[in-house]
Amino acid sequence: MLICSFARRAQEPSPCNLRLAETAERIIEVAGEDLVIVAQLEVARKLVADGVETTHVVEPFLDGSYLDTDYVWIEARLYFEELGVEEVIIVANPFLHAFSIERMVRKDGFKICQKYTQMLGRIGFDPESQQWWTRGPLRLLIYAGLSALRIAKYFR
Repeated sequence: MLICSFARRAQEPSPCNLRLAETAERIIEVAGEDLVIVAQLEVARKLVADGVETTHVVEPFLDGSYLDTDYVWIEARLYFEELGVEEVIIVANPFLHAFSIERMVRKDGFKICQKYTQMLGRIGFDPESQQWWTRGPLRLLIYAGLSALRIAKYFR
């Protein structure tokens, strides 16, 4: 399972990250099997507080620079490869973010587990997020366009 955070706040976890953690916990409960769980720190805080054991937590960079989803996947992929994981459950905001992650995961030869997709529900946006692009759907569409042009990093 790969759990990516969304809509970072100064005090984490944000409402979106709480919903992501709650979704992951519902999936873990239903899955009833040993899962390799890689979670971004903002979500992992809630998981750990609730007693969920994670395989690996992707921490922010020490220098405070932006930790993008691409890097989260690179780190997670190493664990999945090492542990023989072939199919990944993605827990992420379903509006564009999860789609982007699915593309990366498939590109690297992993299968996507769709069994729990309907459990994801609405993660939403956070008008108080430190990241302008996670404050609403139109903003995320604009950011996706900037990302497609490979210039999003200049607007963070």
